[in-house]
Parts: sequence; structure tokens; C-alpha cells
Amino acid sequence: MDDIYLIEIRLSRTKWRIRETISYIGRLFSLEPYLERHPHVTLFGPLTLNEGVSPRQLLDAIGRVAAGYDPIPFTIDGWETREGMHGSVIVFPVRPSESLKKLTSSIADVLSPLVHSHNIWDSQPASKWFHVTVANHLNPTIALSVFSVLTGYEQEMQEQGMSSPGILSLVASLIKRLLNRGKGHVVRPVTLDETGLRITVMQGEVILAEYDLLEKRWITGDHRHTNKSWQKTLALFRQQSGFERLDPLSSHPDDIFLIADLHLGHANIIRYCSRPFLVSDVREMDHVLIKNWNYTISPVNRVYYLGDLRYGKDALSALQYRKKLKGCITFIEGNHDDPEPGAVPCATLEYRGFKFLLVHDPATAPEEFDGWIIHGHHHNNDLRHYPFIDFEHRRINVSAEVIGYIPVNLIHICTLINEHMSSGDMTPILLNYPYVAE
Repeated sequence: MDDIYLIEIRLSRTKWRIRETISYIGRLFSLEPYLERHPHVTLFGPLTLNEGVSPRQLLDAIGRVAAGYDPIPFTIDGWETREGMHGSVIVFPVRPSESLKKLTSSIADVLSPLVHSHNIWDSQPASKWFHVTVANHLNPTIALSVFSVLTGYEQEMQEQGMSSPGILSLVASLIKRLLNRGKGHVVRPVTLDETGLRITVMQGEVILAEYDLLEKRWITGDHRHTNKSWQKTLALFRQQSGFERLDPLSSHPDDIFLIADLHLGHANIIRYCSRPFLVSDVREMDHVLIKNWNYTISPVNRVYYLGDLRYGKDALSALQYRKKLKGCITFIEGNHDDPEPGAVPCATLEYRGFKFLLVHDPATAPEEFDGWIIHGHHHNNDLRHYPFIDFEHRRINVSAEVIGYIPVNLIHICTLINEHMSSGDMTPILLNYPYVAE
């Protein structure tokens, strides 16, 4: 196996959540032997080097291409199943950005004279299937059954009365068994934005080298996502992507800002919500989030904070955090907040012709309210139902992860609503930052 190479993008911020989801599916449906252990997006390969070509030449060729690229955005979205060369596969499909498509084609062009690919799609990069594998080498009937449960097709199939002999009745039987096994459990389809920060070259089962797209250099040796090198990569990514302000921003005194769910002091929120920080350094997260706030908001700006300011036994008190934050702040109670002086359960606001109800959890909003609901609570855990702006249900999610970790200006929200309403475009806006894959 040491002569087999694979060019891939390892998951970065979303790695923990994707691994946890894969592991849960494996336990729920007894698929442990078939699970993907190292979630990634394949760019090229598996491959073998042509005679006379060295691993150094392989890296040099990839490096020449990679030097022309910044970090590569893409979106992981939903479930998919297909027949592979060695059985069926269940995956998280990936919606690629243009830069991911171009990078893949460029790598295919430069490597084709140097290597022999064992993947037929490498000769057709424009048709490449981008995905993150959940489980592979599956019996097709088992794969269809699991996929049906994951996607909810089992109800439709049962309603159609799949009682005919042969494969259909076998599938129906398997679905029934899997449903009974998974009763009371929900595997929610993921919708997550991700960014490839390094290009990884695998040699057999080990990492040969990684090309850092921010530092523009090859990294060999320690490739753990817990070391100082990775922490530096994440910091550079935050700064390049706009997740971390480096300079104060001038605001108008009449500007109104909103944000929710900072979860200051909460290390595990980094894993749970795919934040671009090391879980071992929660103080860095706190520093950046507070800096982002104070570099955006002036002491005279009105701010609505929509709950869950801090969490965990190692966090400072809410009062200590509140003293660090600029602005005339209205604190709305979150489900993780202790009772605090001056905090309110909700607030209403009329602004630029719109009526807004501000709450932490949108489920607490009265059904008869006929304006727009601005909320937090859901973070980026269910972007299908709680994106940044849901025009159909008139909901706006201002959880920190959804708005790029920087308080959002209400003028910006109103402008987006007006633009979409005037154009008739009711497509939800998933996230409020510009680099996400379209």
C-alpha cells in the first residue's frame, strides 16, 4: 500500500461534527466495519507514480498548482448514495465552489503525465463527484435501506405497499428492522460550510505532507489538528475570511447591532458548532469574539444581545464579560443564562418599516406575531430550517456562527430583506459571510 497515493482535503472546522455523525450512524445501523475513519474530500487518486517519478516530484507538481489558490470553500449538505467500484457507498454530498472545481481540474492536468490514476473520474475532472464518505463497500440492499431511513423515504415506500416478492420485499423488511433499531433516534441531515485549509497527500495510510494554502508551504512531520502550527493556520484563516477583525470599524451613532450565542468560556462549543479555534484554547476564542464586538460597536451604539453569553464552570461570570463589551446593550435571556439584572425575555423593535420581535429561541415567539422574528439558539446546527434569513417564515438567525462571529448591523438585514422582496427571490440566505460556496 505504500506505493498508493491520494490527494485530498481533510476536513478542518467540521471534522469533529462529521466524525460524530458518522460514528452515530455506524452504531445505530451496525455499520462500524464500513465507516470512513478519516473524513475528507478526494481531489485526485488513488494513484501510483509512473516509473522514474519520485514522491518529491509529486509534491513539487502539486505545490506549483496550490500556490495559486487561497483556502477552498465548499458546503457539506445532506445525504446521497451511489454504487461504487466495490459495493455501495453512503456519503455527505459536497456542493463545490468554483475554486474547488478549478483546483481539482488543475491538479488533474499537472499530475496526468506523472502518475497512473486508479479512479476513472480523474480523467474527467469536470464531472467529478465531490463528497465526504460515511460508509462504503456496503451491500447494495443494506445501503438502500439505511439511506431510506436517513432521508425519510421509508415512509413513502411503506405507503406504496412494498409487499411484492424479491428485492422490494427484502428492502421493506430491512427498513422495518432498521426503523425499530433506530426508534427514538434522529440523524439530522447536516448542512455545514467548510473550508479546505491544507491539501493533504496520503502515502498508503499515513500523511506524506500537507500544503498549507495560507502559509504557501509544505508541512511535514506533525499534522495533528491540535498543535501550534494548526492554531496559526486557523488564526490566519479567521483573519483572511473576516472572522477576526484586525482594526476597529467606524460605525454611525444610530446603527443598531445584533448577535447571539457567543458562549464565552465554553470550550466544547468549538467542536459542537465548528468554530475556527482550538478547543484547548478557549481564551483565544473569548479574546477574538470580544475584540470583534468592540471593533464593530461604539460606546453609543444600541446592541441587542439575544442570549447565551457564557457557559461552563470555567467561564467568567456574566457580569465580568458584560463589563468588557461596548455599547448600550439590551440583554435578552437565553436558555443557558442565569438570571441577570436588566435582562428581558424578549423585545420588540420597529425599524425602517419593519416590525421585529427579538427572542432567544424562536419557538417562544407568539404565533399571532405578524412581523419578523430575530433569534439565536440554533447556532449553525440546523441551517436548513434556521438559516441566516428565512424569507418564507420571516425568521433571522443571528447566532454567532451564522453571522461570521461579528455583530450584524440591522441596516444590513433590512437591505437584504428589501432586495429579496422586490426581486421575488425567496431563497434562504444560509450564512452572512461572503466566501461560502454558492
